[in-house]
Amino acid sequence: MTGHIPGTTVLRGAQSADSTRPGTNHVALRAVNERLVLSLIRTHGSLSKAQLAELSGLAAQTASVISRSLIDAGLLLAGSPVRGKVGQPYVPLSLNPTGASFLGVHVDAREIRTAHVNFVGEVISETSAPAERLDLDHLVKHVHARASRIREECDPDQRARFQAIGVSLASGILSGDRSAAAWNEIEQALQKLGSALDLPVTVSSDALAACSAELIYGLGPTVPDFLYVFLDDAVGGGLVQDRRIRFSRGDAGPNLGKLLVPSGKARPTPLRNLAIGDDGTANAIGLLAEGIAYAIANCAALMPCQTVIVDGPLPAHKLRLVMAKLRSAIAQLDVPDAAHIAAREGSMARKSIAMGAACLPLLDRYYPDDQFSHAAGG
Repeated sequence: MTGHIPGTTVLRGAQSADSTRPGTNHVALRAVNERLVLSLIRTHGSLSKAQLAELSGLAAQTASVISRSLIDAGLLLAGSPVRGKVGQPYVPLSLNPTGASFLGVHVDAREIRTAHVNFVGEVISETSAPAERLDLDHLVKHVHARASRIREECDPDQRARFQAIGVSLASGILSGDRSAAAWNEIEQALQKLGSALDLPVTVSSDALAACSAELIYGLGPTVPDFLYVFLDDAVGGGLVQDRRIRFSRGDAGPNLGKLLVPSGKARPTPLRNLAIGDDGTANAIGLLAEGIAYAIANCAALMPCQTVIVDGPLPAHKLRLVMAKLRSAIAQLDVPDAAHIAAREGSMARKSIAMGAACLPLLDRYYPDDQFSHAAGG
């Protein structure tokens, strides 16, 4: 089953069917409002019921009822009353860190990393294990053992709040095959895992997982529109508009890596081919920066593009070199307002790349569907 996060697939067993999809009935409408309230509090930190009503457009009574239901469900915490300059004291509402937890799994050509993450993005525990290649049987067994261990370490309430698994795959793990068939084989194996654990499993690329984490825990709350560039074995990413991801995970959907850019040779090349790896030369870094700048110019020709966020599991010094070259290349662009285009380092990939994977089910279960585009698959 395709999830509402673009370029992801949400694999749900019969026992874990999502009852929170938008619909016309009262239960579905309430679920949509709950997602809206949770996303607003996540963005703003803490809000009163009156502030929630104002920001969401809900009636004051509806906002109050929804807030109470989320407190009762353990997803929100009511703080101590705060007295303002005028009027009655208000009660700030914030996310409950223990309200839900997720297991994030990141797979690349060298290792499998996992992160058990709580409802506010705090990493409860992390593991890493070597993996020379993508062996699906080994991956499934490893994740099954990790999820089972988490359940063993939880008390009954925590066990019930361990809700889903997110899996992100590095581009290189597919050996250059980003086709739908390659993804389908992986999804079939992980669907069996989800059925065995009775947990939904969300599957996507490392670029989408890292971008999701940036939206929730990084620059996203203050920068709703940006061009996201992810540097790994291939260059990927795309547009984020009004906090909606507009790119997909593979060759069938929209992705920045598909744009043709100068290659230093007679013919242009897809941007994804300019990845530099850990040992990129100065010339390779320069070509990459020019390619990204060229892609920015193409995007700016179609829509406003004032912020570019660049991230990826590169060594910190290598990313700094890319950023320096990129800022210089942007300054030379012959596009309107080039001087106002800000290139910023992402804040998530080097913190915990598996944490991004844990964001995938969080977004699927607790964010409004219209926060993201519906360009799923591919």
